[in-house]
Amino acid sequence: MIHYISPFSISKNIGGAINLAIQQLNPDPKDWIVHLDQDAFWLLPDSKKQLEEILSNTNYDLLGAVTNRLAQRYQLAYGMFDQFDIREHVKYAKRLQEANYSVIQPTPNIIAAFCLCFRVSLWEKIKFIENSLQFDSQFSIHAKRKGFKAGIMKGVYVFHGYRLWSDNPTQDITHLLK
Repeated sequence: MIHYISPFSISKNIGGAINLAIQQLNPDPKDWIVHLDQDAFWLLPDSKKQLEEILSNTNYDLLGAVTNRLAQRYQLAYGMFDQFDIREHVKYAKRLQEANYSVIQPTPNIIAAFCLCFRVSLWEKIKFIENSLQFDSQFSIHAKRKGFKAGIMKGVYVFHGYRLWSDNPTQDITHLLK
């Protein structure tokens, strides 16, 4: 089973909010959690079907998607960072899906939380750090240190609003502090 979560914390304790959301689900260790940020969304009507097919047939424990806006370049869709026409994002998502439907690229890097897919069995061993701005980085780092397998789903594209209001989006963290 796949559980989709998008918790919120007014106190900015995102790691704690994710842990609490998962605890309330009381999931089976074989289940998957898919965390999506508040400013991220699926572009294709069959994205969740695709995701379900990938997650049910993989030996990975921690997966991320491709996106338009993010500081980490290895998860970026080429040329889409400053593309503001949503129709272009939909076209790009369709091309990626057709070309790389279930392709997973192993990564030594962290997986960003805008779309973070992980097995419950992983979360049972490594909880999200509470009251930390790097909750996703720390989760990825600890998972890899413990031997869990991480990758990027090259055919799954998630739109991410990632600091659209900022003149310096890769450095601006004001939304995490207010």
